[in-house]
Amino acid sequence: MSRIRASFRIAIVLLALLFLVGPVFVARAQTNPAQAPAQSSATPNDTQYLWIAGSSFQTRDSTTAFETTRNTNNQPTGCIYATSSGEFTAPVAVPNGATILGLDYYLNDTSTSQTKAELTLNDSDMIMPRELITVEISSSVGLTNTYAPIRAPYAPYVVNMQSRGLFLEWFPRVTNASMQLCGVRIAYTAPAEPRPATDYLFIVGSTLVNTNSATEHGYAGAGCTFVKINGRTLNADVDLPQGSQLTAVRTYFRDVNSADLTVKVIASNGQGVTNTLATLTSPVSNTAVVNADQTLNYTVNESNESLSVVADFAGVLSNQLRLCGVRFQYTNPTTEPTQDSRFITGSTFVPRRSNVNYTSDANGCINVSNEVEDLTTNVSAPEGAKAARVTFFYKNAAAGPTLNLYSFVGSGEFTQITSVPVMGTGTQNSVSINYPIENTDKGLALVWDASSASSEYALCGAKIDFLYTQQVFLPIALNNY
Repeated sequence: MSRIRASFRIAIVLLALLFLVGPVFVARAQTNPAQAPAQSSATPNDTQYLWIAGSSFQTRDSTTAFETTRNTNNQPTGCIYATSSGEFTAPVAVPNGATILGLDYYLNDTSTSQTKAELTLNDSDMIMPRELITVEISSSVGLTNTYAPIRAPYAPYVVNMQSRGLFLEWFPRVTNASMQLCGVRIAYTAPAEPRPATDYLFIVGSTLVNTNSATEHGYAGAGCTFVKINGRTLNADVDLPQGSQLTAVRTYFRDVNSADLTVKVIASNGQGVTNTLATLTSPVSNTAVVNADQTLNYTVNESNESLSVVADFAGVLSNQLRLCGVRFQYTNPTTEPTQDSRFITGSTFVPRRSNVNYTSDANGCINVSNEVEDLTTNVSAPEGAKAARVTFFYKNAAAGPTLNLYSFVGSGEFTQITSVPVMGTGTQNSVSINYPIENTDKGLALVWDASSASSEYALCGAKIDFLYTQQVFLPIALNNY
């Protein structure tokens, strides 16, 4: 994960100086939910935020049909809706050790009924899931939002990815565009510094996505997924801190079949060169979720390589073979970086609507073969940094495709930051930008515009380089404020 770092601006310095001479009381302004994020008067001043666009959610069961919206200029937005019955899910990349405060839920509801579209924040040890936050909105007034805090018995909730993974689930209960999820913003306070020597990232099995549109996955409960009817492979992006040392991988399986479910951790340079870092297979267990572990020694460097996890279900088309989660153990870097990178494998992008035919190869390159439609992914970015460059990795490219970086707000509206085109028939192109990261107000999403369905070009990866702004170090007394 690109490390989320607190960046203290001039305003914070002034507040800190005032604190030294007397108490300071800050009132939060009330905002229009259609134009700006919701705020909670109980949210601490050192709160950080993770945004997840509705369009970055995927279905828990691949038989669920869905669409995402476009604005009046036919540009993509971040709102998603179901066109057949089903549920949606998304991973939650809040840092291990952070304290989750609550979430903002942005919904566009124009339905005539009083159906309640439910959003839950869950954690699971792959056996017993828990609903940390459950929030329902039934307004029928268009764009609306609500803030839902963590409550008893889970508050205060400190993320512990050594034992439990986090994921969101959305239950629209309406199968048309009158009920749209436009975004979620999770509020949390950052983990204590210095970071522990050993840290963890937990990816829940049900948040893995298809590498091929022919694959049909299903939900087995407790965050577990399986392949049904057709297909065999799922994958997910792995977001670890730049400079950290990956030391072990643990997989959580439920295997009552003689076939082996194989999980691989893969590093890719986006230009056709991949390296398999770990391979784990499922031991047979009649009833329980069991673990498989592998140690390794790999230094994370997303300026050069993306990381992904690929699960191969060996052609078993039933819930007898389930992947419930993958846990990464790593050692935090000993020095703070001056720059950072976020490198995402192409095959971990998701289509913005169902019924799109797409395929991925062994190098993580994905292409659309039957119709024009965008592929997208959410981007976690370090608060206080500046996005300095966007790189688009592709292969066998013809003219046309572009990689677009957007910011988005609670209304789901996308604002283009930059567009990176294909240059000839090469393998990559980059565009320099100077974009300050402000997670309080907006999130980031990447969208690949394929322009037309063709096997002549493929998305192999996307990378954003960040530069950290100058840090302001406050007196020790303020660290306890």
